Amino acid sequence: MITEKKDFPTDRLDEISKNPGDFKLIERIPLTQPNKQWPVMLSKPGDEDKSIVLLDTETTGLNEEVEKIIELGMVKLRYNPTSGKVVSIDNVLSVYEDPGKPINEKITQLTGIKDSMVRGQVIDDAILSNWLNKDTLVVAHNSSFDRPFFENRFKDHHNLPWACSLHDIDWQSRGYPNKKLESLLLYSGYFYEAHRASIDCLAMAWLFHLLPSALLELISSGNRQSLIVRAFGAPYKVKDQLKQKGYRWQPAKNEQVAHWWKEIDEALQTQENEFLNATYQGASKNTVFEQRNAFNRFKS
Repeated sequence: MITEKKDFPTDRLDEISKNPGDFKLIERIPLTQPNKQWPVMLSKPGDEDKSIVLLDTETTGLNEEVEKIIELGMVKLRYNPTSGKVVSIDNVLSVYEDPGKPINEKITQLTGIKDSMVRGQVIDDAILSNWLNKDTLVVAHNSSFDRPFFENRFKDHHNLPWACSLHDIDWQSRGYPNKKLESLLLYSGYFYEAHRASIDCLAMAWLFHLLPSALLELISSGNRQSLIVRAFGAPYKVKDQLKQKGYRWQPAKNEQVAHWWKEIDEALQTQENEFLNATYQGASKNTVFEQRNAFNRFKS
């Protein structure tokens, strides 16, 4: 574990200037500098600009059925829907909540959030009403994680449209070998203190500022109609074939038995059915197709 942060080696500036090809410079994301004031303008505003809300949660664990939110971060971002350019960061929210139990030491090591920081804190639901309405597109970097936690806690905001910057953007085709948020920024030349909710949201906003086309891809992908394919009863011997086809394993959860699943375009339903029938006997009888859109995608 890294225990000491190194300052920039100013004593090596002469060496760096003589051998620039041997060094790379990364800088702190400007939006994450201390005492930043909002709003921050990043490009010229226009009449067609739209707003989205970037959201991140820090929690006591991974299972939304038993674990709790300890920090909620949100960033209101305005963008141009034609160019994809981020116009402004209009507001930033960071609030804590007492989970009613001690925070695991590993969670504190990961996030820096201690029991003393959340003790007695409650997130005011009324604050969210000022940020979110029924048409607000919510974006998280792993919506499959954040959406169930958010909706379990905030029952009045369970039918918003969601998109996911982790899965709704083809990062590999853009040359990124790793789509972790921290890695995407490092590859782009920037760093930040990860695993704090509002800071992660600001990092996401800066990534969109650097890559307007990625934001447009996210919006377009989030608006698509798709299908969740749930393949029940697949024998163990075909697991590698399913993995190769992009299926992921879903353990038993919420009274649903364990199964393999993936998301596909609606037009590929017949093709996917044919693949499953060719992979294991009785697939047709045990396959369920569920329609998905921005309003019900990434739910638990």
